[in-house]
Amino acid sequence: MANTREFLLFSDAIMSNPNGDMINDNRPRQDERTGCLEMSDVRIKRYIRDEWLNREDKVFVRPVLGKDGYLDCKGVAKKVMEEENITKDELENKLKAEYKDVKLFGAVVTEPKFNILGPLQIMWSRSVHEAEVEYTQGTSVFSSGESRQQGTIWSKYYTPYALFKTYMVYNDLVAQKQNITVTEEDIEEFKDVLIAGIRNYKSTSKNQTPRLLVEVVYNKNHIDGELDYINVKSDKQDLEIRSIEDFTFDLAPLYDYYQKHREIITSINIYKHSKVKMIQEYSEFNYYYL
Repeated sequence: MANTREFLLFSDAIMSNPNGDMINDNRPRQDERTGCLEMSDVRIKRYIRDEWLNREDKVFVRPVLGKDGYLDCKGVAKKVMEEENITKDELENKLKAEYKDVKLFGAVVTEPKFNILGPLQIMWSRSVHEAEVEYTQGTSVFSSGESRQQGTIWSKYYTPYALFKTYMVYNDLVAQKQNITVTEEDIEEFKDVLIAGIRNYKSTSKNQTPRLLVEVVYNKNHIDGELDYINVKSDKQDLEIRSIEDFTFDLAPLYDYYQKHREIITSINIYKHSKVKMIQEYSEFNYYYL
């Protein structure tokens, strides 16, 4: 069984809409009081699931087209049982054992009805600075009808730049209680799929890059709960920031955390993009390039 561990991910969005709010004209989600942008856990899981699907791995929460449109949860569960040739009583264990997203994130299945609590939880992301939200319009090549002389007018909201921080935790006790076997190899694959999913999903709406992933591995079931031990500094005003190179990352608080808990910490792994600037690198940590 994989050891308990916590993650802190920094990723940035450039000239894009990191997570549109459908009830607010699809504007980027934003804290009105601080001006910081927000991104739901569902958005991060979407990157991961899409990458699993690209690799042809088994994923339960996915778009499945039926005769009358896309299937709901009940319909997908039924399709899985048909494909796997299993009964309702066998579905839960099959999902836990072989479907990557259920094994890690869990699932709520409506028919047959059961709830799987996933051992790996991803929290909402927030930008580490106030960010702008801009609105733009343009004209497409295609018109809205044959008699039209002008292309259809489109509009969108986007942010010029935002650096997000995301906290994640894997709890081995949850895996044991749910009777889910998660290996160290599963966690290594998760990190690879997380980075690849964010990096590979590019569109006119989504343009994010993973910049820094910090992993703290424990030798016992210990959870800090936020792992907020990296100071991100910039000499520019928040709304002037346009690049990851406008920041420096200070690992001194993380080093202090390590010194206070070194008897229960197996390793601290730092995965960094080549453009990330650090004030100091500590020999007690392991460093890898993304």
